[in-house]
Amino acid sequence: RHIESIMRMAEAHAKMHLRDYVRDDDMDASISMMLESFITAQKFSVRRSLRRSFAKYMSSGEDRVHLLLHILQDMMRNEAMYQTVKRQQQGRNADDLPEVLEVPLDEFEGRARDRRIYDVAEFCRGQAFEEAGYSLDTRRRLIVRSFNGAA
Repeated sequence: RHIESIMRMAEAHAKMHLRDYVRDDDMDASISMMLESFITAQKFSVRRSLRRSFAKYMSSGEDRVHLLLHILQDMMRNEAMYQTVKRQQQGRNADDLPEVLEVPLDEFEGRARDRRIYDVAEFCRGQAFEEAGYSLDTRRRLIVRSFNGAA
């Protein structure tokens, strides 16, 4: 019965997102809902122990934010290395840091999908994204990071 319930919740989650098929994140959401419901129905003394036991099956939004930040930092680091090599080849001083780094939003979304994160829009509007110094250029579909007060 529980497995059938999880499947129905995953299907409902997919339909809420206007999809005709169930993805991994739909299953994760339904498992998290089922576990959260089960855990909160227990006595307080048992609840803590159960949360610890099932923690690896309950993903949080914060975990995804940290993973997305890591992916984005890695992409920016690669872009900075590319810009340095490009400046060296042009005979310019490679020690000068670029004022602006830009990475394509489509590439970031692709890397997120590789990690089973299918929607990065909320992350790009979030506080962690802004605090890390990133901005989103929706017109050009780029993620931008400025240095030295550059715009």
